Amino acid sequence: MSKITEIFKQRPRWIIHSLLISLFWVIFLWNFWHKDIQALGINTFIFLSLVLLFLNSVLLEKRLLAKNNLTWLIPLVFIVMSFAIYDNPFIKTFDMLILPVLATIFINYSLLPDSQKKYWDIRLLFTLFFRLFAPFTKLRKSAQAHDQMLKISNRPADILKKIILGLAAFILLAIAIIIPLLSSADPEFSKRLGHVYQWSTSVVSSTLLMKIIFFYILSLFLYAIFLAWQEPIKIKDNEASGKKIDSIVSGIVIGGTLLLYLLFLWLQLQRLWSNTLPNDFKAVEILVKSGFWQLILLSIINIIVLFFSYKKTNRLVQGILTFFTIASLLLLVSAGHRMFLYVGFYGLSYEKFFASYVVLYCAILFIYLIITIATQSRLNIIKFVLFLFLWMYGVINILPVEQIILRSNIALAKNEHSRINLSESRILSSDVLSYVEKNREKYFMTVNPDDDKEVIWDKWILAKQNIVKNKQWYELNLTNILYKIGK
Repeated sequence: MSKITEIFKQRPRWIIHSLLISLFWVIFLWNFWHKDIQALGINTFIFLSLVLLFLNSVLLEKRLLAKNNLTWLIPLVFIVMSFAIYDNPFIKTFDMLILPVLATIFINYSLLPDSQKKYWDIRLLFTLFFRLFAPFTKLRKSAQAHDQMLKISNRPADILKKIILGLAAFILLAIAIIIPLLSSADPEFSKRLGHVYQWSTSVVSSTLLMKIIFFYILSLFLYAIFLAWQEPIKIKDNEASGKKIDSIVSGIVIGGTLLLYLLFLWLQLQRLWSNTLPNDFKAVEILVKSGFWQLILLSIINIIVLFFSYKKTNRLVQGILTFFTIASLLLLVSAGHRMFLYVGFYGLSYEKFFASYVVLYCAILFIYLIITIATQSRLNIIKFVLFLFLWMYGVINILPVEQIILRSNIALAKNEHSRINLSESRILSSDVLSYVEKNREKYFMTVNPDDDKEVIWDKWILAKQNIVKNKQWYELNLTNILYKIGK
């Protein structure tokens, strides 16, 4: 049996799966449109798990849920699990943007023959990334496949479709125009049909119509993913390019940049051992925030330089490249030191926590590059960058980030030189609600200077309690459930 024949034979089963997953979204995730991130809890975990199981059907000869895919599957599962564990709106917002991209790249990577031996270059990366948009080209075929589900004895169900269309048109016309006009013309008619009209308008509402439309569109898109990713990835076997680049030009560029870095680091030596920051907060922002992200940007540029010059010049330039990489790591140390001082004096926030995580990510990456260059090993830098990002992002999703931020700020605030204002921690979500309530009198009795009678944490506690209280059971997560049990 050919692959195409098998796809055609199993199509009804996969369409039914896509319909059921879409129905689950419409029933249990519809509140997302007005509750936003707060509606994403256990329901999202189940939905994403169902999608993953559905995508497992994309492969006919091998499956996604296989041992050789665990290197990318485990961190993806961590991201999916985080919806069932925490409220953290900051991470969940990024998950909605990053998860589809990561899932697309690594699922399609697993579709490649001998995927684990592939060399990742720019062409392969963009090929995998643009598979994200491939389902849009299959929406028409997906619609045709859904339409064929209504066939009866190999004949199109024209009569059934016409009956459904006629009833829908009649109900809409009656509710929107005819019944209101007749009711205004005859009070007795209005009285007799009043209850029927109220019931019909509550059932046939704009929300119901929107749910039906979204249910159908989502099912179309899920099946379109299946159709698009069934097609083989058209890309030649890639290997690290052996094409040389001009050693004189590259040597001047890399060597000159290295000298600038050394000059910068020499000027930074005195500051590097400093344990204080300026008293003026704006001066601190200029020193830390601007300088930090500029150094991170330089680190990214350095990685690009390494990618295009490693093993493509003579030995002298390769030697310079080694020192260039070490200098890049030292630049990162300078950026990390600035962030360390900033956190020590002003505490953690979402921004500072993830900025520190970026420093750790870049440090691991540069250590890998230094070892690879020193041992003259094969450099598969794009693959390492993506896998390292996937794992570090997956791990941070299951870490109690908000607990770490709040408890760190409390510990740091005890320092006599601390400039931490614990009231700024009210940006955190209900993930720390239980901890704040238990330690309210000890750490969080800060009085609002605008109103001596009002404790500013009271409003925060009440707001977070209402958020948890107003959640449907399927919108809760493990943190919410433990909080309710503790109450």
